Amino acid sequence: MADYGELLQAGINAKNNENYTEAVDYFTQALALDDHDSKPWFYRANIYNHSLKEYDLALADYDEAIKREPENEFYYYNRALCSLNLGDVDAAREDYNSALAINADYAIALWDRALIYAEDEEYAQAIADLNRVLELSPYSAAIVYKDLGNIYFHMGEKMTALAYLNKSIELDPYAVYTYKSRGNLYSAMAEYPLALADYQKVKELAPQDKEVYNKCALIYEKMGDTANAAKEKLLLQAL
Repeated sequence: MADYGELLQAGINAKNNENYTEAVDYFTQALALDDHDSKPWFYRANIYNHSLKEYDLALADYDEAIKREPENEFYYYNRALCSLNLGDVDAAREDYNSALAINADYAIALWDRALIYAEDEEYAQAIADLNRVLELSPYSAAIVYKDLGNIYFHMGEKMTALAYLNKSIELDPYAVYTYKSRGNLYSAMAEYPLALADYQKVKELAPQDKEVYNKCALIYEKMGDTANAAKEKLLLQAL
């Protein structure tokens, strides 16, 4: 009969080979022998959360892992992701705060918390977190600049938003969502030819993006160009 360590390793191996149901079974057998270690609880929770989409089971396992190792920021972070999957944004924010209380330089937790702040229109806090992410993770600048651009757009600071979106595209000229964000901004500024140019880039990079054809049609209608508006609607119907 396999001992605890062998079962734990067998579960890890099965998980790495994407045999998720088998991995859950090994971790469950390991816990039947010894449920004091946080690792099998955490590993099983991650499978339930990220692979099997069994979010309630994942949440229960994350709770058990955190009881056993309450100073592990990764546990709180992953439980936050699970809470988001369950639609509980407040619980996710609490867990991001807990993770950051343990490790204030945990960049991905800062980033995710910033997006929650932005959704709740707590823009100053969102900007502060994203600026810290830029310091900790400069290689992520293109995406962070896009997020900052969107926040400033929602704040009504269009020129600041444009500066950040331009920076983002300079760093990553293939970022579909950044072109779409900048197109939305140009449209809000009534800079319709510039908006159409960005939406055209989205079509080139993601030709099945239905939303962008509708956006083009609406812009052409605002410009009084009914022929091109109709053309965009036909292209949309053909997708």
